Amino acid sequence: MLVNNGIIQENTETFISHQNLALTHAHSIIEELRVQQGAILFWEAHYLKIMASMRMLRINIPMNFTPDFLSDLILKILSKNTSLNGNALVTFQVYPSHNLSAKTEYHIWLQPLKNKTLTEIKNHYFEIGLYKDFYISKDTLSTLPTNNRLISSLAAIFAKENDLDACFLLNTDKEVIGTNLGCLFVVSHNEIHTSGVDSGTSNTVFRKNLINIIKKEETYKIIEGPISPFSLQKASLLFILNAKDGIIPISKYRKKEYEVSDLPLKLALLLEAKTKEALV
Repeated sequence: MLVNNGIIQENTETFISHQNLALTHAHSIIEELRVQQGAILFWEAHYLKIMASMRMLRINIPMNFTPDFLSDLILKILSKNTSLNGNALVTFQVYPSHNLSAKTEYHIWLQPLKNKTLTEIKNHYFEIGLYKDFYISKDTLSTLPTNNRLISSLAAIFAKENDLDACFLLNTDKEVIGTNLGCLFVVSHNEIHTSGVDSGTSNTVFRKNLINIIKKEETYKIIEGPISPFSLQKASLLFILNAKDGIIPISKYRKKEYEVSDLPLKLALLLEAKTKEALV
C-alpha cells in the first residue's frame, strides 16, 4: 500500500511513468521519516528540509503541500495499514512530471520498523569495510536527500560480496564522509568526530539533532570536520546513525576491534527524549 499523488493505492506494481524524471534523470527528493506509536518524529524539521530541497532542485511546491496536509496524509495511510501498529519507516519521494512543467508528482510508502524505539540498539557483530572505487563530490548537491545514490548502492553490493555489513564512503579528497547505511560518528577519548556538511556528507534531520544533543553534553566535545581513513583504526568507538535503525555500533574495521560501550545507548536515550519535544 502506498500514496501516489494523494491517492491511496492498493496495487503498487505500476504507479510511475517510464518518462518520469525521477526514473530517467534521478531528479527527485527522497526523505525518510520515522513514525513511532502513531507520531512522526521531528516532523517540522523534516518538512522544512523537504521544502528547502525542493526549491534547490527547482521542483515546484504545490499549494496544498502544507505541513498539516502532508502529515495527515502520512498518518492516514498508516492508520489503514493496521499490521504496522503505528510504527513505520516512511519514504516520501517528490519529483517534477516528465515534461518539466510546473506539475509535481509524489508518492509515499511505508515499511515496518525493525526496532520500535530508538533505544532498541542491536548490539550484534557488525563489520565494516572501505569502499574506494568511486568518490562522492564535495558539493551541496551531495548533501541533499536525492535518489542519486549510485555510489552508496555500489558500496552496499561491495559489502555483500565481501561478507561485510556496510562500507565507509569517501569524497573526492579521500575523506570519510559516512557509510552506505547512514552518517558516521567517530569517538576518540572525549571527542566525537563527524564529517562536516561541506565535505559532502548527507545532512539528515537525525544527524542535526544528535549533534545538538552532544553539544549540550559536558562529557564529550563534538567536532565537525574531515575524517581520515587512517584515524578510524585509532578510534575507540564508531557508530552509524539513520532514521530506519537509529544508532548502529560498529564492531570491526579491518584488524581493529572496537570496544563495547554504553555511549550509543546513552545518546539514543537522549535522542528519544528529544523526539518527544516535537511530535505530530
